[in-house]
Amino acid sequence: MSAVAIKGWCPGALRPMQSGDGLVVRIRPRVGRLDAIQAVGIAELAARYGNGLIDLTSRGNLQIRGLGLLDADSETEAQRNILVTPFWTAGDDTRPLAAELERALAGASLDLPTKFGFAIDDGNERLLAGASADVRIERDRNGSLLVRADGARSGRSVRRDEAVRVALALAEWFVASGGARGGKRRMAAHLAGGASLP
Repeated sequence: MSAVAIKGWCPGALRPMQSGDGLVVRIRPRVGRLDAIQAVGIAELAARYGNGLIDLTSRGNLQIRGLGLLDADSETEAQRNILVTPFWTAGDDTRPLAAELERALAGASLDLPTKFGFAIDDGNERLLAGASADVRIERDRNGSLLVRADGARSGRSVRRDEAVRVALALAEWFVASGGARGGKRRMAAHLAGGASLP
């Protein structure tokens, strides 16, 4: 398997990236879902203003070319990099956790790298273990929630009402401990480089 080549930054709707075939724009659907009307609207915009194609990224974002919408500013949008389990159901914790995390990130003044992300993988099985994310909200073998730094063998058990606060505290620690500086700027690389979790 060849190594992944990281080029540029992780574009957003308010912070597009110039590419060889135009601007690359990624839309991060709120709580990982679009309704039919939103999906049709994005498809119409992609057809009218872009190349007509919509790509699904490895983080569950929509990638199109030539649009700009969503958050009030590019900094807020860049922080809202949340991947959710694809098989969540109404009434489980996934959607409320994602919405709470979005609000917390919008209100935080973190200087996270644009590729820094969160995963909410709180179903019966871990489906996002191989997906790129730096802070993970998962379930342990007993079905309880835990927050885990990517690259760490274990996580911290949390109650539902403290999961987002602990996830945000882990992201704050990452920045404060120097993880956002240097070449790698990812949680697993930070830990592999010798950083000790709080």
